[in-house]
Amino acid sequence: MAACLGGAAPPFVSSVSFAQQPGARQAPPPAVVVEKIEVQQVSNPAQFTGRVEAIEAVDIRARVTGFLHSVDFKDGQAVKAGDTLFEIEPDQLNALVASARAQVARADATRISAERSLARNRDLLARRTVSQATVDEVQAAFDVASADVQVAQAALDTAELNLSYAHITAPISGSIGRATFTTGNLVGPDSGSLARIVSLDTVRVAFAVTEGLLVTIRQQQASGGGLDPNTLKLSLRLANGTDYGTPGRIEFIENEIDPQTGTVAARAVFPNPRHILLPGQFVTLYVQEKDAPSLPVVPQTAVLQDREGRFVYLLGKDNIVSQQRIHTGARVGNGWAVTKGLDGGEQVVVEGIQRLAQGMTVQPSQGQPVGGGT
Repeated sequence: MAACLGGAAPPFVSSVSFAQQPGARQAPPPAVVVEKIEVQQVSNPAQFTGRVEAIEAVDIRARVTGFLHSVDFKDGQAVKAGDTLFEIEPDQLNALVASARAQVARADATRISAERSLARNRDLLARRTVSQATVDEVQAAFDVASADVQVAQAALDTAELNLSYAHITAPISGSIGRATFTTGNLVGPDSGSLARIVSLDTVRVAFAVTEGLLVTIRQQQASGGGLDPNTLKLSLRLANGTDYGTPGRIEFIENEIDPQTGTVAARAVFPNPRHILLPGQFVTLYVQEKDAPSLPVVPQTAVLQDREGRFVYLLGKDNIVSQQRIHTGARVGNGWAVTKGLDGGEQVVVEGIQRLAQGMTVQPSQGQPVGGGT
């Protein structure tokens, strides 16, 4: 991700040296404050506003009509897949199952009788006692009886399935909300949701990537650089200002830009073992490189600029200062990361800098190290 320069621009100064005039009285060396250049890990995270979403959520509904016999959970408790949630009174459903079984037995008895009749008539046909037309009629009666058995069996299967629906279990594991119906109420397929289960152990964070950043990512991919999700560090900041301790990963980036907003939808996945993140919650998402480079960081007050670019004054041997040209990158706390010109460990002038010139002798004192932060 491209790093952006921030803060006020360094003062624009001349780099002309001041020569001492022969015979002139020499002024005492100017007092300056110096700091040691520290090497720090530099990252420039992108910041997004995200919304927490459940990966799995199920509305529990009644599939058969009946009176609620029991509600077998407490509002808000954790449930596992297969746990009993509701019981619908099964008496009427048991009666329908019994009736369907009787119809199966009746149809099967009729089929057996038709099968025996068909066997007798085939034997009589072989003896030329009955006509072929009679045998055909008996065969048709047997076929109808066999089909009636299948119809009765299907009705029994349906009745038994409806009976099983009287025992309502959790299809997924998660946290269940409040029951919208209590014991004794008549419920059915038109009653709406009886309760809602939301899986919280792992959640998604939906956010929108700006069109400009997406173009940058695509350009990196086109040039062979790419954007490996495994090289990114995703972190969250909660509404109370605290940081969420568990990192996440990019799950999905949409393949079309929303013309209304100029953004593309993306999702990240975060483990949520303590259920701190709840669906509908707004969070701040930070995306940065996992292995950010380590660069020298120079205090902002030490940087000057002239027509040739930016530079600092380094303290050398015998307290003599010299100009050092630098290239700066991202802001890091109250300093700048230096991409070229410094290696770390140098002594740089941070106060009294406006009075300096190349090769001047100074009286240095040590200042406070530049503060870090991202």
